[in-house]
Amino acid sequence: MRIHLITATAAVAGVLLLAGCSAPNGVDEPDPSPTAVQAPERPEGFPVLGEPAGDDKADFQSQQAAVQAAEAAMTAFVTHDRDYEAWWTELSPLLTVEAQEAWAYTDPRMITVTQLTGPATIVDAPSSTLVIVDVPTDAGIWRLELVRAVEVGATSKGEWKAFTLMPPETTE
Repeated sequence: MRIHLITATAAVAGVLLLAGCSAPNGVDEPDPSPTAVQAPERPEGFPVLGEPAGDDKADFQSQQAAVQAAEAAMTAFVTHDRDYEAWWTELSPLLTVEAQEAWAYTDPRMITVTQLTGPATIVDAPSSTLVIVDVPTDAGIWRLELVRAVEVGATSKGEWKAFTLMPPETTE
């Protein structure tokens, strides 16, 4: 008798559970309640690209520092006429952790760009922690997105680092 009671209770619970999961007439409808979208994990202080990082804009001095950081990163990137270790030792500190992961296994001998052909220019500076810069090279214009960390409670921001290095075919 006890087994029948447990089986019947489980069956009723299952039917109630299934009834609560389906919409009338057997048609499933999407849940109208909003769901939270989990942002990808990023190092603290770096903005999620495509979203404003704050109301403040990068001032002129800060933008010039971003341009210099972009030129330094591209100069290190195009100076690939040496062994991997020397190339990577110079380039990697100029990149964010994400960019380091993206470029760590690059064979510098396969890079076709060899020199910068003009000064870098700012394309957009949507916030004080994100600046987009175009760098002309002998292989076309490369676009770099530079970010800088903002320590919680800090009065100043960190150094600009290249988050992305996009070759010409992706920027046109």
